[in-house]
Parts: sequence; structure tokens; C-alpha cells
Amino acid sequence: MEKYKNLDIRNIPILISSFFYVGFFPFGPGTAGSVAAFLLYVLLLRFLNPFYYIVICLLIFISGVYVSSKAAKISGIADPPFVVIDEVLGYLTVMSGLLWMHFDFFHLLIYAFCGLLLFRFFDILKPFPVGTIDKKIGGGFGIMLDDLAAAVFSLIILRFVIVVAAGF
Repeated sequence: MEKYKNLDIRNIPILISSFFYVGFFPFGPGTAGSVAAFLLYVLLLRFLNPFYYIVICLLIFISGVYVSSKAAKISGIADPPFVVIDEVLGYLTVMSGLLWMHFDFFHLLIYAFCGLLLFRFFDILKPFPVGTIDKKIGGGFGIMLDDLAAAVFSLIILRFVIVVAAGF
């Protein structure tokens, strides 16, 4: 937090883009944002119907583009580490692959945790085209889009794992 001492954290775009200050966690803010999304998914969003889940993801994407762009401008950093709304959207996108599947809570936790590991792997590794998106597309749209691309990779692999492990 020391490196952001000149940053007004009461600013609404900072609040939302940091996912209510989770992004200011001193060690691995991206992982902290993903874990916060994991907890949100397990505790709340799993109980929403698929339509509302998708609507929430779309709203997070649209607002995330706006607030992350504002946060970048306010901080003077192109892709500020404290902006984790993109990780939240990325993880929730991975979990959209489980919307129409009915697992017991134990299996849900296992697949949700696998999704978290896969998402963090692809978000950190940034294989093509994730890395290209990260480098070539700027602003809030680029901040959100590279995590969305990492989520698609993770979603495909998670679905494959589920098909192999659970048979559906």
C-alpha cells in the first residue's frame, strides 16, 4: 500500500477495479482477486440461475472496462497491479462452464478449485493469444480482455477434465 500512498483509494473506480480493495493485498494481488472471485462463486453466484449469472458477468465486463481504464489513468500505470476486477471476471467466466451441470457441493468445490488453478496458470503464463492481447490492446478493454482470453483457455481445459473425470 506504501507505493500507492498518493492514490485516493476512496475513488469509486479504484474501489471497484480493486474489487473492494482486494487488489491492494501486498502479495500476489491477481491471485488474491481470483481467490476472492472463487469465494464469491462458491458462496453466492452458484445459486443464481444461468441467465442472471451471464448478466452479472456482462455487467462486470462493461463496468470493468470503464473502471480499470479510469484506475489506470488515475494511477498513471497502464495496467495497475491493484486492478483485479479482470481476474474476478476471468475466474467467473471459467466457472460459467459449470452452470448447466449439477454437482454435489464436494465436486463443485473440486472443479471450482481446478478452475482457479487453471485460470491463474494461463493468466500468469499468458500463452498466445493472451500475451498478444496483453501487449497490443491498451486501456480498460485490454486489461479486461487478456484475462477473458486466459479464462477461455481455462474453461476449455476444465470442461475436458470434467468430461474425462465425470463422463459429462
